Amino acid sequence: MMNRALWTKAINDARLLLGGLVLLMFAFNCLFVWLTSLVDLGAWQFILQSLPGQLQSLIGVPIAKVATTAGRIGLGYIDPVVLFTLVTWSLARGSDVVSGEIGRGTMELLLAQPVSRLSLLATHAIVTTVGSALLAASAWAGTYTGLLLTGLIKEADPALYVPAAFNLFAATFFLTAATTLVSAGDSQRWRTLGIVGAFYVVELILKIVARMAPNFTWLMYATFLGAFEPQSLVVYPERAWQISLRYDGTLIGLGLAAYVAAAVVFNRRDIPAPL
Repeated sequence: MMNRALWTKAINDARLLLGGLVLLMFAFNCLFVWLTSLVDLGAWQFILQSLPGQLQSLIGVPIAKVATTAGRIGLGYIDPVVLFTLVTWSLARGSDVVSGEIGRGTMELLLAQPVSRLSLLATHAIVTTVGSALLAASAWAGTYTGLLLTGLIKEADPALYVPAAFNLFAATFFLTAATTLVSAGDSQRWRTLGIVGAFYVVELILKIVARMAPNFTWLMYATFLGAFEPQSLVVYPERAWQISLRYDGTLIGLGLAAYVAAAVVFNRRDIPAPL
């Protein structure tokens, strides 16, 4: 009965945010396909080629690849709206599991019940992971719907975007796990959000520097965002799953390690009394 209660609580805590973000992800990707369909391919290539070389390098793939129908739609998976959705879900759910409960003064009530700390953490992690998968699936569904409605499905195979959606899931999984690890050792949700938010900004800066400064390309190995390249998976379909195995394997492996570390930290720490 208590395990059922944990599942119910985890689902109820996540469903409103998940529902809103799933709708946002679907609607945005559908809208992105429609908006890009309004721009002529020649004009799109001219716009991209007009950008300074450093800005072109931020795209991460050759301009000739992005100028295709499939390539320009693939850029939707690295759009700020998609990244905002990824970060919002990861930080909100990962920070809530331990530091959120402690901050609200409800952790002692939960642990006073016949449940283990591992069960509490695992239930939350599974529900959040399923939510991450739904977000990635809604992104792909939005792309598919947009291709169908605009008629571009004849020019861009929806299957091209499956590896990109999976890469989106893997990045969300890792960032959520990293946030859970910080939450497991903290007692204030706002501080957890600040720490992980700062971590994400630093990682983003490292990737930008690695893209724009040829002498610092090695910084890609210092940021998890170096393995988040959904646009590359779209424009190189012949080796998309090979690249995906390396990128997604790295992100999911790091995420699993973070969850294990979070479980160790949570099991060993003392829970402060509510203020």
